[in-house]
Amino acid sequence: MASLLHFLFFFFISFLLNFSPVISLKCSSQIFSNNTHFANCTDLTFLKSSLHWTYNSKNSTLSIAFIAPLPSNNGWIAWGINPTTPSMIGTHSLIAFKESNGSIVVKTYNLTSYKTIVESNKLLFTVLDSKAESSNGVMKILATLVLPANLTSVNHVWQIGPVVKDGIPVVHKFDADNLNSKGILDLATSSGDRKKNAIAPTHAPAPANNIGGQNRKETSGSSKICESDFSFYVFLLFLGVWLL
Repeated sequence: MASLLHFLFFFFISFLLNFSPVISLKCSSQIFSNNTHFANCTDLTFLKSSLHWTYNSKNSTLSIAFIAPLPSNNGWIAWGINPTTPSMIGTHSLIAFKESNGSIVVKTYNLTSYKTIVESNKLLFTVLDSKAESSNGVMKILATLVLPANLTSVNHVWQIGPVVKDGIPVVHKFDADNLNSKGILDLATSSGDRKKNAIAPTHAPAPANNIGGQNRKETSGSSKICESDFSFYVFLLFLGVWLL
């Protein structure tokens, strides 16, 4: 009996340790250097990522911080805007990765193909400033963009990739999470209400191995990690300790 209790105890400990990185990515708990704050944040439904943003309608500037876990130490993350539809093809994107010399860069791309990723400065928006940070397997893109005037929403797309080869991001996986990582960002939301930051109609899952699946007009909004579930696991942990 004692050995079974020990097994359960260590199982709970292991589960919570694996669970904690996801909790740490919850947007409401994320902080930034230099006392930087954003009006809004959303825990994105796919790829365990999150987006913080502030939109100033007076000068059409959008300040963002996109945060996502790296698939590998040599991986990349990306966030961008598609001027026509929520899909990867046609997205004007910021991609961050670590170069061979160890420095972390943010470069701009106009994504016109699933097969290749080519750097470009011909974008829908002007990048006033950008930088990237990386620690503990998580990377951040921070940038301020100037958008076309009078926009109330934009199609945004986010992504993570496995590796960068010769300074070029290698194409990402085509799993369901990768294909569904897109949505509509409501720029009119400026009150900081974290529950109303993205338009999120119901959508069907992307079919497996369907490279064209991202062209469907699906959107994804915010997803919240259930705090009650986490409390339940903590309760189980203490129960295990008490039984020991």
